[in-house]
Amino acid sequence: MKWSSLGLPAAIRGWVLTCSFVAFGFLGCAPTESGGGTGGTGATGGAGGSGPAPRLVVTADWLNQSLTLLDYAKLTDGESDAEASIVRTIDLSAWEPGPLEVELTPDGKTAVVSVGPGFFDGFSIIGSPDVPSGGTLLVVDLETGEAESIETEDVPMGIAISPDGALAYTANYGMTGAPGDSLSVIDIASREVVEEIMVGSRPEQVRLSPDGTLGAINVTSEDGVRVFQTSDIAGTLTDVVATGNDSSDLTFIDGNDRLVVANSLGFDVTLLDTSNPSEPVAIQSFIVQGGVPYGLTFVPSRGLILAPLSPVVVGLPANLSTIEVDGDILRPSLPQSLPGSSFPLTAAVDADGDFAFVAHVSDNQFSIIDLETGATRAISWLAEPGPTYVAVQR
Repeated sequence: MKWSSLGLPAAIRGWVLTCSFVAFGFLGCAPTESGGGTGGTGATGGAGGSGPAPRLVVTADWLNQSLTLLDYAKLTDGESDAEASIVRTIDLSAWEPGPLEVELTPDGKTAVVSVGPGFFDGFSIIGSPDVPSGGTLLVVDLETGEAESIETEDVPMGIAISPDGALAYTANYGMTGAPGDSLSVIDIASREVVEEIMVGSRPEQVRLSPDGTLGAINVTSEDGVRVFQTSDIAGTLTDVVATGNDSSDLTFIDGNDRLVVANSLGFDVTLLDTSNPSEPVAIQSFIVQGGVPYGLTFVPSRGLILAPLSPVVVGLPANLSTIEVDGDILRPSLPQSLPGSSFPLTAAVDADGDFAFVAHVSDNQFSIIDLETGATRAISWLAEPGPTYVAVQR
């Protein structure tokens, strides 16, 4: 999300934009406060017994300062509540403000977690909680709960992991008073940053093509995206390709040839031709009905893109738009109401494309969607704002 171009001091700008977006369902009109933090980790809870380990769904719980590991089978049985579904909780309170986004390595054993305020500190859309300053990148062992911190050039937000699980890429959005402008590449095994590339102010999300050879990162300040080849990021990084007002999340569809970008404040998405990665070209844009688009998730088995939508009126539920992919034709569905409210950052999908999971930070709800039947339900278990993001073991 973008709120850096009003020419106002940062503290005033955040307050002004907070108030002005109440009409979009984004709550709160108070400046946030800062804090700091250091320290260790731990894991609590867990389902007893000696049977096979359950398939996990992992949520980043943000201001609850934890990861929650949930049993996929329980979540998708249509009736289990949070208490029955939670396998364990990993305490990350040593790092403020808390885990914002999470992605899993392909083997499902390791979580890469961005800790930071994202855009929630300068523009509070979730009831104006106090959001401590600070942030880092964590690599977390899901079995032991042990976490190691890695310092990137700027405070990270979005994460992508290479198909072989060796590298993590982070879009370093920064925070109020310290905006980020970098993309970091991290060796997951050695816990070391291997490359830092300047990409432009306020990158939020980064995505890789299915084979990992191509990447793309949004540059919010310039309303567009940059494409790169992972073999030589600095040498192949394109100029910004304009997509629309407040370029946000993005996803490759099928192979390397097509990229779709959400433009949150334009209420639309843009399809790009990336078959020539040195010269990506915008093909078309279209309005998405039903709310503010942010996250985009391609479901290969169904030929669909899932786009959770934040409501444009306070108190209404969030929606989910399914966008059918037919070559270069994208057909958005009528929006489907979700149990939770704003602000959903993403929809995570299992490898078979059977179920989707959407985190709602504003009302602490977690939506579970049966993609075959369209049935939805929600669970809730957190006291502070969260969950903010979700990932599923393959």
